[in-house]
Amino acid sequence: MKLSTKALVAVSAFLVLSLLMPAHNGERLSLIGLDFHKVALAAAPTLGEDSNDDFYDPFADTTKTEVAPDPLERMNRAFFVFNDKLYFWFLKPISQIYGTFIPPGLRICIRNGFDNLRFPCRFVNNVLQGKFKAAGIETGRFLINSTLGFAGFFEIASREFNLTPTVDEDTGQTLGFYGVKPGFYIVWPVFGPSTVRDTFGLGGDAVLNPLWWIPHDLWVSAAIRTGIIVNNTSLRIGDYEDFKKAAVDPYASMRQAYLQNRENDILK
Repeated sequence: MKLSTKALVAVSAFLVLSLLMPAHNGERLSLIGLDFHKVALAAAPTLGEDSNDDFYDPFADTTKTEVAPDPLERMNRAFFVFNDKLYFWFLKPISQIYGTFIPPGLRICIRNGFDNLRFPCRFVNNVLQGKFKAAGIETGRFLINSTLGFAGFFEIASREFNLTPTVDEDTGQTLGFYGVKPGFYIVWPVFGPSTVRDTFGLGGDAVLNPLWWIPHDLWVSAAIRTGIIVNNTSLRIGDYEDFKKAAVDPYASMRQAYLQNRENDILK
């Protein structure tokens, strides 16, 4: 199969899945499914359960991570490879081209604008968890960024008023807060790592996202979601590559990084 044919198949799969899946958390709406700018520091890549014990990673985080069984590992690894190829054959090249024409400052403003729209998701989940101070911070951030920040395109609340959120709350974290176990680990095509709990949580995130309630056809919806993914990816190209290079088993390292990152967020 020629590269051009592979790329065509990857693009087709990406568009089809974008049409079928609901919009949700902006940072998690990515092919890889992780914000490596944050995760790479919070959870150093480790060898994973299937690795050779003769190797030792002195930088590995020894914090106990909640165990999520991986009964679908064979399928998950296949989807991991699919997502990996889709990233390198489609998402990364498109994001690089996009970044060539759109200056970083404007891309950051676009990311800020869409992130500001997700205020209801963060606010509601903070309230549901009894984190009223955090809910107040989110409200202040939304009001300031939506007015002084021109619809959220400029991050005024953090820079001028020192209003910085502690955790980007979502429905999956709220379920975890109330004791719902993660269930087994899942790797979804296009949308990356998840668990049973977090997969159900995406439904709540979608309903709380204002974009869900704006009338538009499927193609417009897919274009918006694809645009968010490409824009966000263009701002952190290289993070995933560095993560892979540092990992003996990228799949196992991704699994541990995701589970540990989600557990840490729930505990905050």
